[in-house]
Amino acid sequence: MRKRLEEKQAEIQQHIATLTGSLSPPEDAIQASYDVEEPEEEAVDLQETDMDQAILDNEKTLLAEVQQALAGIDNGTYGICSNCGQPIPEKRLEAIPWATLCVTCESKLGSEG
Repeated sequence: MRKRLEEKQAEIQQHIATLTGSLSPPEDAIQASYDVEEPEEEAVDLQETDMDQAILDNEKTLLAEVQQALAGIDNGTYGICSNCGQPIPEKRLEAIPWATLCVTCESKLGSEG
């Protein structure tokens, strides 16, 4: 499980680096020569930036969850539901190695939110 989590961590870190680079691309000479963009183009650019930012935020959240799971392996709390303290079933951990809640607690918390 540690290997899968470490691979996922590396994949997320690479994706974050790619997204971070795409959020602030260098202006090319042609674009820099225009003082005003068309409003439609500006709106599309803002929408794409917002979408990229949302994806980046999600990736950072997932990275934190993966790193928390790796820390759990190190300190012996991996595979234990953080809500009820019961073991998380192996099938759930195979599907979502960074899961911190058992299915029962996940569904309870999901229906409350």
